[in-house]
Amino acid sequence: MTYELILTQTHNRVGVIQFNRPKDLNALNRQMMAEVMAAAESFDADPAIGCIVLTGNQRAFAAGADIKEMSTATPVTMLDNPFMD
Repeated sequence: MTYELILTQTHNRVGVIQFNRPKDLNALNRQMMAEVMAAAESFDADPAIGCIVLTGNQRAFAAGADIKEMSTATPVTMLDNPFMD
């Protein structure tokens, strides 16, 4: 699968998910979280993978929640969690 905001790799039995929003210090937005969940589920379903590692990039692991995205969202939108279905 192709992702826009994360990179994935496999090293032996380790699945690596790397956040890839360096300009935003890897701030976690809804799209990134959906991609992380999809990648983690894919690695989890693979019997050849024994461990999943989450990592950032050179500047930051993650700055936390993406406040820019949250500032324009309604409370209902924030409660709706499309990647936890």
